[in-house]
Amino acid sequence: MSDVSQGPGWWKASDGKWYSPDQVPGTAAAVADPAATFPGPGGPAPAPAPAPWYGPPGAGSYGYPSAGAPYGYPPASKNNGLAIASLVCSFFFWVYGVGAVLAIVFGFIARSQIKQSNGTQKGEGMALAGIIIGFAGIVIGIVTVIVVVAVVHHCNQTGNCLTNTTY
Repeated sequence: MSDVSQGPGWWKASDGKWYSPDQVPGTAAAVADPAATFPGPGGPAPAPAPAPWYGPPGAGSYGYPSAGAPYGYPPASKNNGLAIASLVCSFFFWVYGVGAVLAIVFGFIARSQIKQSNGTQKGEGMALAGIIIGFAGIVIGIVTVIVVVAVVHHCNQTGNCLTNTTY
């Protein structure tokens, strides 16, 4: 018996002590009368009684949980990094459209990874928002280019876009 494991085969009982593999059930009996163990002054001190044996760990006994058994809390789910990147890139759609394209790509990849993670990853809403804002950014960019081209073309045709209108 020890407070620390002494190597392979040692096991920890419910009393918090480590026991060697050679200790067999029934070989160590619990002391029935504590006074018999510690006689009064002047008498010989008997050998200390061995600690009770609780049996090896296994089904229905104390010790370590079996492999694969649920222990503690389930792992906390975390946000998918690509979902966060998708949302951040979507706000930079105005930078030559690169942010919008990256937001869409990252968003679709993140949604796929989140679905495959079986609940260990979060962030599907962020990925979807990145996709939507990315597509909206592309549409805004296309409309802006069309308006600018139309205005420039109109000014070149009429020639009055650069004239001063103050009288």
